[in-house]
Amino acid sequence: MSRRRERGVVLLGAVAALGALALVATGLATTAAVDRRRTADALESLQADALARSAVVTAAVLLGEEARTDEQDSPRSAWARPVARQQIGPGWVEVTVEDEARRLDLNAPGVEVILARLLRRLGLDPDLADALADWTDRDDDERPHGAERDWYRRRVPALVPPNGPLGSVSELAFLRGANARTVERLRPFVTVAGEPRLNPNTARPEVLEAWLDNPQRAGDILAQRAQTLVPCDDLPPCTTRTQHYLVRATVGVGRVRRRVEAVVWAVGGDPRVTGWRSGDAG
Repeated sequence: MSRRRERGVVLLGAVAALGALALVATGLATTAAVDRRRTADALESLQADALARSAVVTAAVLLGEEARTDEQDSPRSAWARPVARQQIGPGWVEVTVEDEARRLDLNAPGVEVILARLLRRLGLDPDLADALADWTDRDDDERPHGAERDWYRRRVPALVPPNGPLGSVSELAFLRGANARTVERLRPFVTVAGEPRLNPNTARPEVLEAWLDNPQRAGDILAQRAQTLVPCDDLPPCTTRTQHYLVRATVGVGRVRRRVEAVVWAVGGDPRVTGWRSGDAG
C-alpha cells in the first residue's frame, strides 16, 4: 500500500472517530440540557404549588377578618372584588372568591324538587334529581327515574351507593344518567359545602329561578340587588351571610401553570380550608 493510500485510510479513520466523538458530545449536551430543563420544571412546579397555597391562605385570613364584621354578602363585598394578576417572587397570581351560598347545596333537605327545576333550566335531564335522591337516601326503594344498589352493582365497574351525603360535586358523575359533561355543566350552580340556605343577593339567575319557581320574582330580585341589599323577608328560608367561600387561585411560574379551588369555612374569625381541588391550568 502506498503512503498516499495509507494517509487516506488514516484520515478516513480520524474523520470517523471525530464524527463518533461529535455524536457522543452532542448526546451528552442534549442529556445535560434535558436534565437542566427537568430540574427547572420541577423547581417551577414546587414554586407554583407554594404560590397557590400562599394565595389560598392569604384569602382565608382576609375572609376570617371579614367574618368578624356584620357586613352582609353581596357583589359589593370586599372579598367579591377579584385580584388581578400580581407579580409575586418568581411568578404571578390571580385570585377570585365566591360565596357558596350563591349555589344550590345538593345535600340540603328536600333539594330534589329545586334541583329538577334547575336541571331543566340548564338543558339537562331533570330525572337526575331522582337518581341523586336514591344515591344519598338510606333505603333501597327506587324512585321512578332513580336507581339503587342492584342497578349500580351491575355496572362495570360495579358501584355501591353511599346512602349518605355527597362528598363532592364530582361524585355526581357516578349517578345513573350522568357523566363528566353533566357534572361540568352543573358545577357552577351547585355545591356540597354545607350551605342549606341560599343568598338572594349573590345567587346566579338560574339558581334563583329554580329556587323561587317564579322567573318574574327572580327578575325583580336581580333588579333590586343591583341597587341595594335584598332582605330575606317574604322569601323562602334564605341567608345574607355565608359560612363557606370558594377561593380560586391561578398561578404561573415559568412554563408551569396551576389552578386551585379551595373551600374556606370562615365563621367567627377562625377560617379553615375544608375542601381542595387542584390541577394544571390551560
